[in-house]
Amino acid sequence: MADYDGFSYVQSVRRKIPGYVRVIQWLLYLSVFVFTVAGALWGFFWLIPALGTLFGSWYFMGAARVTYQYRLEGARLTVDRISGLRSRPRTVTFGQFDLTELIAMAPEGSGQLAQAEAASTAGPARRITYDVSAHDPDNICSVMYLTGVGQEEGRPVKVFFQPDPELREYIRRIAPERVMGYQ
Repeated sequence: MADYDGFSYVQSVRRKIPGYVRVIQWLLYLSVFVFTVAGALWGFFWLIPALGTLFGSWYFMGAARVTYQYRLEGARLTVDRISGLRSRPRTVTFGQFDLTELIAMAPEGSGQLAQAEAASTAGPARRITYDVSAHDPDNICSVMYLTGVGQEEGRPVKVFFQPDPELREYIRRIAPERVMGYQ
């Protein structure tokens, strides 16, 4: 029994909404306003598209708000994707990673990942890439290379994510020589 079997840690990361999604949101709200004004001026028929675009923009923004939940239990890291409307969020298990199969982990752009990057692209099996980061430039984005388990059995896996210092420390305890580049 490994000494990390008792680890249990949960971290939530809210993905930043990209600028182009904000532009689409404002265009949808502008069209709601235009259809509402048109409905007030030219008749009831124009209120139907106004309500349609209003509900469409409400649903669109619910789908655009994404939160990733990193859940570490023992040596298994599970990433859940939570999206949808606030009243009925939809949770989907996005990926499961066995950290005993960790090849390397370091901050994005680190030279220490060059060997793992070359090894993950050199083999015959096609690499799987997950981006479950917040796209927040203020926080460090980490890159993890693993050997896949489950559906990705034997395939190289590359994961972009943004763990906080406590989660990084737990991962360092599981694979001390493979977590590099952090103070």
